[in-house]
Amino acid sequence: MYIFVFCILFAIFYLPITLFYPTKIIHKERFPRKKKAIVTCNHYSNLDAIIINIRFHSRLMFLAKIELFKNAFMRWFMKCLGTIPVNREKVAPSTFKEVLATLKKDKAIFIFPEGTRNKSGSEEMGDAKSGVITFASKGDAEIVPMLMYRKPKFLRKNYIIVGESFKVEGENPAKLTKEETEANLERYLKIMEDLRAELDVLLLSKKKKKK
Repeated sequence: MYIFVFCILFAIFYLPITLFYPTKIIHKERFPRKKKAIVTCNHYSNLDAIIINIRFHSRLMFLAKIELFKNAFMRWFMKCLGTIPVNREKVAPSTFKEVLATLKKDKAIFIFPEGTRNKSGSEEMGDAKSGVITFASKGDAEIVPMLMYRKPKFLRKNYIIVGESFKVEGENPAKLTKEETEANLERYLKIMEDLRAELDVLLLSKKKKKK
């Protein structure tokens, strides 16, 4: 039922999102299709998840803050979108089980590592949580980093760049130490910085060609 409703919602949102929030995808071929992966992106607005689902033509399983599931309608709506509730202060064992069960089916899980929106709209990412590394470690999944250029704005063109997937590293990747988890998180943040730099170069080159 949820998938059926998602298809209806997709059809309703597809044209407005495509026309009013134009978003170009760079390196779309790197996006996982029917593959065990943790897909990530920086987070600007409540529209981010909808735009990503629409532009990648995919019903990704998103982790969403548990506060969005307070009433019956929102719980139903969030389930239709394909979301898993998560307590941002402390991840419940049930959340871990649902994430790992999804990964075992060779499906992708989507996470906003910052855990909350970047309301200032700045280029810098907020404090990324280590959960993305832990899920990838326990689920033996690749991490697919993506970066949204700026906050979605009505009729303003935006960009999402997809990075190369990678796996966490450690003496035992399935059971990382605290130090290894922190090192992998730093590695992830460096990759996100590199994606921002790559996107800046591409857009600068595009502007010069127009001139």
